[in-house]
Amino acid sequence: MKILIPTAVVSGLVLLFLVTGLPIRATTTSENTTSLADLIPNFEKIYREALVRPHQEVAKKIYDEDIARYYNLLLHKTGLDIPLDDEK
Repeated sequence: MKILIPTAVVSGLVLLFLVTGLPIRATTTSENTTSLADLIPNFEKIYREALVRPHQEVAKKIYDEDIARYYNLLLHKTGLDIPLDDEK
């Protein structure tokens, strides 16, 4: 009888810890669908914009037609004449 009481107390405590510990786990719901890929910035877009935007801004400031035509041809041949997402 003396061993039965401590065993029942220990068993009850273990059961209590299991029941209270089970709800603490990761759950996936349709409300929380943010993935790790959504948190990482789009480095390709950032790089492309940093490379292209200065050249496109300079092209807007060229008023001589011959120089502007040459500069636009240069941008086209180097691939820097691509439209950015906010210009589409």
